[in-house]
Amino acid sequence: MQGDQKILKFLNEVLKAELTAINQYFLHAKMCENWGYYRLAGKNREESISEMDHAEKLMQRILFLEGTPNMTEIGPIKVGTNVKAQLESDLALEMDALPRLNAGIKHATDIGDNASRQL
Repeated sequence: MQGDQKILKFLNEVLKAELTAINQYFLHAKMCENWGYYRLAGKNREESISEMDHAEKLMQRILFLEGTPNMTEIGPIKVGTNVKAQLESDLALEMDALPRLNAGIKHATDIGDNASRQL
């Protein structure tokens, strides 16, 4: 099924953000583990794995729409040098995604692409 080019671009932008989040959360998990914060490290690792699941769903949708998932680009990883800085940078990563997601949801709704909208 040939997908709308704007939707494919949106899905790849979201994929880029997910790939960035995977790496940032995983790095923060390993740093927390090194500092002895094992429970927090586990939570960060779980979040990284959750982002992998999101990335996989996006890739499947892009492929279904006959696009090519862009796995080579990630955004800047904001490394927190302490737990507070990590939490702040992780929150900023999630907040930065909101305008992009809202714009993509609106376009998907406008063209009736409910499956992409739900992602």
